[in-house]
Amino acid sequence: MFELSEIESQLKKGKNIEDILEKYDWKNFEKIISEIFRENGFYAKQNFRFKTRKRYEIDALAVKSNRVFCVDCKWWGKGRYKKTGLKNAIESQEKRVKELQRFLKKNPIAKSMLKITQGYMINPLIVTLHEED
Repeated sequence: MFELSEIESQLKKGKNIEDILEKYDWKNFEKIISEIFRENGFYAKQNFRFKTRKRYEIDALAVKSNRVFCVDCKWWGKGRYKKTGLKNAIESQEKRVKELQRFLKKNPIAKSMLKITQGYMINPLIVTLHEED
């Protein structure tokens, strides 16, 4: 498990974020991302699942009034040849966001439960552990 305050403390000491987070696994990485949103006043839901034509899952959905972030967390190791993987992740994320918009338009109960207000805009976001080009 992790403590966000411990991660923050290590960052203040000058440690590299990549080195700090390397000791966690991908599940904790998703939790850390969700917790960062919560610490900044967002309602955050991990592993949000929904169905339109098929089933979808969003790693983290963060909502604050009319701002909605649809987050895909990528736990990739260091190395080369991730550009193709990142491009594929972007394309998949764009599809998920379109389907989420379709889902929310037809499901006012889900919108209410997720604390999404009128005039919302969904922002796709991909978070990776290691810096990309």
